[in-house]
Amino acid sequence: MNVGGSTMRYLLHEHPAFPELLSKEDLFLLVERGSLARGDLCTDTASGRDHTVGDVINGMRPPTARSLSRLNRPAYREIRADVPGEEPEMEELEEEVEEEIEDLDLRRYTPAGELIMHQSHPSWLGYGKALFLVLLLIITTGMLVQIEPVFALMSGLSALALLIIIGIGRASRDYMVTEERVEVVWGIMGRSSKEVRICDIRSIDVHQSGLKGLLGLGSVDFSSAANAGIEIQFRDIRRAHQVKELVRQLQRENA
Repeated sequence: MNVGGSTMRYLLHEHPAFPELLSKEDLFLLVERGSLARGDLCTDTASGRDHTVGDVINGMRPPTARSLSRLNRPAYREIRADVPGEEPEMEELEEEVEEEIEDLDLRRYTPAGELIMHQSHPSWLGYGKALFLVLLLIITTGMLVQIEPVFALMSGLSALALLIIIGIGRASRDYMVTEERVEVVWGIMGRSSKEVRICDIRSIDVHQSGLKGLLGLGSVDFSSAANAGIEIQFRDIRRAHQVKELVRQLQRENA
């Protein structure tokens, strides 16, 4: 059975709050809201096989508002244990579901379905020398505009071109921390990447020094047990120590 483009084929085991057939999107949202556990069992009525809810929704990206249009007018009502014998009003359910959909849509996921905990580029301030040259070219342009307009134009175009090059260089390098790995992605025409699983990280070093350190910039070096050197480096990022603590927290949770 299809409802709103979603296949209704999963039946929960001994779950009186949800006695009807559910879709993958329903299961995903109910797990996110804490109404179901990933270890709960369900039956795939199409194949007749039993699965855990976690196996069914594994790797899924958050459902969009369109795919969850059925939940805007839910076919089921969740039984609340805190108010025996009383069910929530339909309008309250609709508002709650809409808020949950908005929260899910704000999250960012990788193509593989991993939740992105941190994503950044090198800071603009990390290109201090190049930006200083841009500033000099702009000042030169202002000085030449009344004297030699041709040279002023050349100086202004040079400043603009250099600024564009800095922007492209910054945007071409992404630093990412997901639930399972740290990764650096670089390139313009072709994108390359290098990653280390969080469970394999042996050491995390943070370096802040000089003027960049005063400006709040730092570099985070990740090393694994399989390699004596630095495998992943997040260079010239803000809140470097917070990134380190984030990865350490993920290691503790996955231990």
